[in-house]
Amino acid sequence: MSNINLKQLEVFAAVVEYGSFTEAANQLYMAQSTVSSHIHALEEILQTSLFHRGTKKNGTLTDDGKRVYQLARDVLEKCRALETGLVEEKRSELRIGASTAPSCQLVPSFVAAFSRRRSDCCVSLRHGDSSAVQEMLLEREIQVGFVGSADNRQELSYECIAKDRLVLIAPNQERYAAMQAQGRLGRELLTEPLLSREYGSGTQEMVDNYLTGAQLSDGGVRVAAYVSNPVALQKLVAEGMGVAIVSYLTVQERIAAGEVLAFELEEQPVERNIYVAWRTKGELSRAAKEFLAFVRRGAEEVDA
Repeated sequence: MSNINLKQLEVFAAVVEYGSFTEAANQLYMAQSTVSSHIHALEEILQTSLFHRGTKKNGTLTDDGKRVYQLARDVLEKCRALETGLVEEKRSELRIGASTAPSCQLVPSFVAAFSRRRSDCCVSLRHGDSSAVQEMLLEREIQVGFVGSADNRQELSYECIAKDRLVLIAPNQERYAAMQAQGRLGRELLTEPLLSREYGSGTQEMVDNYLTGAQLSDGGVRVAAYVSNPVALQKLVAEGMGVAIVSYLTVQERIAAGEVLAFELEEQPVERNIYVAWRTKGELSRAAKEFLAFVRRGAEEVDA
């Protein structure tokens, strides 16, 4: 058993995850014959076949192969945690990712306050939509993420730390100001041209779910444009191109400045959770653990 090496386990896991010897070789920058040699050596050491060969199940894992794959993943995960954990401890580095809504208010406040306590810690803050932030976590590009949707509860852990709500925003024009004065709801303005975010946004996922469940008149909404950048979307609304359903956290400064008008969609606010997330498997660095504890305390103080 002592003859097993990490390269054999890495190659075996790559074949399973990429679906073929050829694709694993491409991803690992190896010759296919080298990949085959590593797999054959591992099978020799374990005295078992890891893949079915020469049958209708050709290329699929055997029962032993499935067990070995789970163990191999655990070994590789622990090795990565050992390597990256030591490096991160030496650097006192904290890598954070945030989607649009939490990055507007919550995350900057948390990071600034934490940095005042831990001035020795270098913080790297990345932005993306909720889907991208969760992918960063899975790829170990970041240690902690803030997102508006919880899409992968098998590999990631989520904890609600704040509430957000959807509002409809419209240009600050006389016609819309009169509607606002009348107490009109946002759902009543969905006959107006609608500006929409892109797929992958936690906010847009909630918007889509809301529109699917809403009983809308006149056959539904008319999307005038899809805009990937949320700041550009808000600017287009302010310029009069149409209305949009957005996160209140992302737009409250424009509302306060009078650039756009906000309408509640329904009598009861349409709310959602904002989550802090981290990888379920794998050890967090000391800085990441301290930051998570700091965020939890801050969330509890807000709720109190």
